[in-house]
Formats: sequence, structure tokens, C-alpha cells
Amino acid sequence: MWPIIAFLITGSGLLGILNKGEAADSRSRTEANCTIGMVKGDAKAECRVPIPNGCSVAQFPGYPEPWVDISKGGGTFCQFNEKQTDWKTSIVGSCQACTTDQCTGRFMVMFNCVNNVPPANPRIPGQK
Repeated sequence: MWPIIAFLITGSGLLGILNKGEAADSRSRTEANCTIGMVKGDAKAECRVPIPNGCSVAQFPGYPEPWVDISKGGGTFCQFNEKQTDWKTSIVGSCQACTTDQCTGRFMVMFNCVNNVPPANPRIPGQK
């Protein structure tokens, strides 16, 4: 009986240490995006995804690629511009010609940010 209790105590102690290690490595995560709007006949459009200060592009868990998403509406094709995007200083999305009445493109990028959490504002609205 005592060996089982000792194992449980040791196991819970190790789990506590592991959880503390994860907490020490935790980072805040945010996303930034840009959106393109076009009408039929527009040849091409681009937008830049802003890179927040102190942040770097996150990788989707378990994959080496950047954590991004592209959504589009209407008759167009959208992608990240490989020539203008280095994922560190510049992220550019582009959509090809719009072939329907309206087209949209949205480029979303997830970021890991270290020490970039804004301070809490404990003030109650309306208080001076």
C-alpha cells in the first residue's frame, strides 16, 4: 500500500514540475489580418498584414508552416505573395482579377508575442 501512495505523491509532484515548465514558456497569442475588396473588372489587389511589435509569426501546432488562413468571396484567387512576404518584416496578400460583381479576400496570420500583454486597466468606466 505504501509504495502506491509514494508513487502517487511522486507522480503528482512531477506533474506539478512539468506544468510549471509550461507556464514559464507561455506566450500570448494574437492575430492580425488585412482585407481586400474589389468589384468586377478590378485587375489585382494587395494588402499588408501588420506585424505587431514584439511578435513573430506562429506555427500551427504540429506543422512547420506559418499559422495562416485565407478566405475569399466571389470570383477571384487569393494567396500570400511569395516574393514580397518573408514572414518576419513583410506579409503581403494578393488577389487576382475579380470576375464577379464583388470579390473579397481576407488574410489572417497568428502571432506569438513575448511580454506583449497590455496592462490591465482597473478603472471603472465613468470614474475619474
